[in-house]
Amino acid sequence: MKKFALCIHDLRASDKEKIVETIKSIRESFKLGPITVHIVMDVDVSENDETFRFLNKEIELGLLEVVFHGVSHQCPVGTRKYFAWYHKYQAEFISNTFQADINSLRYNKLNEILHTNTGICPPCWIANPEGWKFIKSLSPLYIEKLLFISFKSKRFLSLPVSLASDKKNELCFLKILASFISTIAILFNHKRLRLIVHTLDLSNIDSLTFFRNKYYAFISKGFSPVLQKELV
Repeated sequence: MKKFALCIHDLRASDKEKIVETIKSIRESFKLGPITVHIVMDVDVSENDETFRFLNKEIELGLLEVVFHGVSHQCPVGTRKYFAWYHKYQAEFISNTFQADINSLRYNKLNEILHTNTGICPPCWIANPEGWKFIKSLSPLYIEKLLFISFKSKRFLSLPVSLASDKKNELCFLKILASFISTIAILFNHKRLRLIVHTLDLSNIDSLTFFRNKYYAFISKGFSPVLQKELV
């Protein structure tokens, strides 16, 4: 079965009701279908938080999946410039000085509130060896990387279709790359696609139109929309 997950990256727990508004807006724009949201747990939350009560209900209905996306989505101070062109200083686990204690506490609290074991996606899909070791120590449902999803000691190839830019010169190249990946996935009968919309894309009508067209193109080619955890 060919499947793809519509994923919203970089929502922040501190956004509160904006998270709900974004989910409802995306669901209406893409005409239903399950949604996977990647939330940066930048603040402490409790069981009484209305936003997370909404998320919990959506999860129970099978309409939503939440993925833990770190606590800052920012590189630690002093991170070198290597690969900065790619991560733009947003790769939280690329240095040994990431906030392990806070990540651990908030990851476990998120699981407690949502009554489920969530997956983990490090910001920008990258981490250094210590970062990967720490992420594994949390025993997540799965670990999401740029090209793979690791689940129960197995790796599943999952191609990402993403833009994540508000710069016109970058978007031109990124759209070509995303379209190339989409075409390759269709031609070679790829089974696990991720259609990834970053919060940075939400204010760009052209980017949203691009993603919407891809969404329906995948469906027309026999792909079924699923939660990201259903890709493994």
